[in-house]
Amino acid sequence: MLAPNSDLMLVYAAFAVLAMFVASGLAAALHRRKNVAFLIGLPLLVIDTALFLSVFAGGSSTTLLGIFGMYPFSTLFAALFMASGTLIYLISYRYSNDFTGFSALFGFMLVGVIGVAASTSLVTTVVGIELVALSTVFMIILDGKSRVEPAVKLFILGAIAISVLLFAVAMVFSYNPSLLLSGFTAPGLTTGSYILTLAIILFVAGFSFEASLFPFNLWVPDVYQGAPTNITAMLAGMNKKVAFVAIMTTFFVLLSKYSATFSPIFELLAILTMFFGNIMAFVQKDVKRLFAYSSISQAGYILIGIAVADSFGIEASIVQIAAHMFMIIGAFSIVLWLESRGLRSIDDYSGLGYRSKFAGISLSIFMLSMAGVPPLLGFTGKLLLFSSAVDKGMLILAGLGILNSFMSIYYYGKVIGSMYSKKGVGSGKLFANGYIIAAVAVCLAVVVLFGLYPGPIIHAASEASLSLFGM
Repeated sequence: MLAPNSDLMLVYAAFAVLAMFVASGLAAALHRRKNVAFLIGLPLLVIDTALFLSVFAGGSSTTLLGIFGMYPFSTLFAALFMASGTLIYLISYRYSNDFTGFSALFGFMLVGVIGVAASTSLVTTVVGIELVALSTVFMIILDGKSRVEPAVKLFILGAIAISVLLFAVAMVFSYNPSLLLSGFTAPGLTTGSYILTLAIILFVAGFSFEASLFPFNLWVPDVYQGAPTNITAMLAGMNKKVAFVAIMTTFFVLLSKYSATFSPIFELLAILTMFFGNIMAFVQKDVKRLFAYSSISQAGYILIGIAVADSFGIEASIVQIAAHMFMIIGAFSIVLWLESRGLRSIDDYSGLGYRSKFAGISLSIFMLSMAGVPPLLGFTGKLLLFSSAVDKGMLILAGLGILNSFMSIYYYGKVIGSMYSKKGVGSGKLFANGYIIAAVAVCLAVVVLFGLYPGPIIHAASEASLSLFGM
């Protein structure tokens, strides 16, 4: 159904604002005007978030150029990505070594993000993912020579991932020359076909690199620790989520008829990813590496809903993606500020709760939400995920997910215990700047308010999930 004129105009306005952001970033980078880039860019991001939310609220669907689709699933994720992008932009202003360069690259990264969210073609999905990956690599390098190693690691593994994805695309090309996600019919391609099985395995492997799924996630801790922390927040809060959007659109639109083949694969990957992330987090002393492994375990939880392979499972995954997006960006915003004060390890955080109530309380709330403690949004996401698995009869998957959730309490509790330990309390109070406070306040509001009143976000996720299956 074509959108009403008002909704169609909002779609064009949203893309026009995004184009203005890219242009302003390039102009600011050319003239090296950091303040100009920020004062123009931040309002544009806020406006674009509001526009995509308005399009989502309209509930209509339309196509652009035959390869982009604006329907509830894509517009909800576009709004989420623009909102999280606004927070990343806010904290980067103060802490990026080259903010004008960052602003220019960030615009291209957002184009890739929105391209994946709205993609109705394998071509735009792959191009969007590559645009996100390359922009991120150059953002890391901008910070200086010390950042070359994580950038090279990310570049090499990203190149491998995109090569695997292109091979998967080649496997289905002869059956689907248009490469459109919807309307894929291949009478000779049946469940159990070696071509289908190989294509699914290649798609899983390629997307697993981007989404940090086991065993394709060994790069995550090194890159997260080595990258500037504002970029680490972007990697965990946006880049990985883009990969999950690509997984959902590819497997539940293009390959929707073959869930019996890919569902068991995702079930196994979910279990391995959860255990790997949580077990490795137990022994970490560096806070960034701990959150890196924590993010891997969170990817395993999100994958539960995808393994369930129905609208309820996807709804649960969407809620958990939104929850983790704000939890991890809020947590890394605090880590970024504390890192600038020389605090990097769990031992350095000893007594932090007494030196800064803001940091102690905020970080505790984010970690409790990640652990799935009620009444926070992370609990809502996990409850829906485990319920969707039980509803589908996947009791072992649900049980292991609950077990992993309890396991994570140990290392989150270790950090919280250190923050409120009176042993080795440093001298002097710590006060955050306004940019960090603003970003963390937004994340706290989302995690706490939607945890107490989850109805709106569950309804939004339900609408998005149904529209995805409706394609």
